[in-house]
Amino acid sequence: MPTDPFAAKRAEMRDEFFAKLFLLGGWLGSTDTYKRTMWAAVPDIALQPAAYTLTFRKGLPEPGANNRLVMAGHEAVLAQWFHRPLRRRDILLARDWYARHSATKAFPAEVWDAVLAQPGEELRLPVDVWGLPGGQTFLAGVPCLTFEGPGALISYTEPAMCRYFAPVIQATKARLMRAATPRDAEFGLRSAPVEVCNLILLLARFVGGAGDEGAPQLTSNDTAEFMWPELFRSIGTIGHEMMCAAQSFDRTLAEAEFEMMDRFVSKMGAASLLCDLVDAETVGLENALRVIRSHPETDRVGVRVDSGEIAGQCVLYFQKMKQLGIPPRVIVFEDEVTPEGVRRVYDTFRAQTGVEPTMLFPGAGGYWWKLVHRDTVSAAFKRTATADRPNVKFSNSPGKETVPGYVRVYARGDTLVVADRSESVDGEPLFVKLVDQGRVVYAEGFCEQAARAERTWGRYARWEVSPLLRDHLDRFAAMRAAEVAAARARLAVGAGPT
Repeated sequence: MPTDPFAAKRAEMRDEFFAKLFLLGGWLGSTDTYKRTMWAAVPDIALQPAAYTLTFRKGLPEPGANNRLVMAGHEAVLAQWFHRPLRRRDILLARDWYARHSATKAFPAEVWDAVLAQPGEELRLPVDVWGLPGGQTFLAGVPCLTFEGPGALISYTEPAMCRYFAPVIQATKARLMRAATPRDAEFGLRSAPVEVCNLILLLARFVGGAGDEGAPQLTSNDTAEFMWPELFRSIGTIGHEMMCAAQSFDRTLAEAEFEMMDRFVSKMGAASLLCDLVDAETVGLENALRVIRSHPETDRVGVRVDSGEIAGQCVLYFQKMKQLGIPPRVIVFEDEVTPEGVRRVYDTFRAQTGVEPTMLFPGAGGYWWKLVHRDTVSAAFKRTATADRPNVKFSNSPGKETVPGYVRVYARGDTLVVADRSESVDGEPLFVKLVDQGRVVYAEGFCEQAARAERTWGRYARWEVSPLLRDHLDRFAAMRAAEVAAARARLAVGAGPT
């Protein structure tokens, strides 16, 4: 069997990708300052067993989401703390810096001494992570991951783990796009803060949108196709910059545009001709039709519209090609494409042509980054248990109270049930172990995850907590109500705290 000449480089790049996501320099400073000060103040509590859960308290505010979210991103987000072991020398150096040289001089030495007690130079966080597997649909408000182990060590990971918001939002967007169109392409590389963010997006998009068949997703990111050729397929055509290169003051703009269109097709044999360099509805239209007619040897030349009144232009190009006897060609449309935008273009096309828009092909770039913020889904990483005691974080904003306990999630019909790990629940257990004592053990394939997103997207309509957790919540709520009422009474008469 022939050796794959690309395998070694592909493996090297995948390793480098996940290594780039690991703590910068393996340094313990990848957290918020208050983690150091809190746990330095209460070292006895810092090392107690604890649970923290990650919860998205709000759904994605897009039509069709209906409070549903799709889990994705384990491979990338967990890599931030668990891709490789920490190094003893780095922990010792951090202890010296933060205890003696930082502007905020505090270091929870007892916490990190527990890690340093392990033998050897390479050390793991004694933390377990349970959560929903990739592709699992869940509802806003349902805890989707739980971190269990020494509380202060879990606390250090909070800023990194909140970043699950990005792949979860993007996987959910992929489901919404899939519901709007059976075909689309991603052109968002330049929208990403850095290239690794685009790769995280693309993996999440595959999980959310590839479906049962796991068909390769189209993208203009050449690196993604090389790294995961089974997941992605590159797509590219002529761009404005090439067409501009033929312009000069001694010829018409139309001549320059036609020359570059024609040269591209003559060389490449296929193209989505970009028609708005001068004007998509006049000059570009004439040039595109002229090029298509002058190359009868190929039927792989279509058009691309990405500015102006997109829906009307799709109709215009289709009708003009039909008038000239040109069989239907692919019409790529862009310009702030969203699932709702795709539906509007499709509906306009159907209404004005009486034809199904099978030749229309949407491409989205900026859409994949719109609303990709922690606040969009109100991602919260909160302590829910200490030792054998449930904990609740209250709030003056409704809906921000946490679900207490060492939680697990089950499915029962169209309902998601949140329970404590100590309970026996009549339902399908959904949580799987993702990290075992600091080692990532989740290794499910992306196609498996995509198939799960397909079969679970429409499954759940509501969620509830188990009787034990309901009892915890009710008791905490009663305690809070009584204490708030008593404090208000004291304050009303000018009494000080007791």
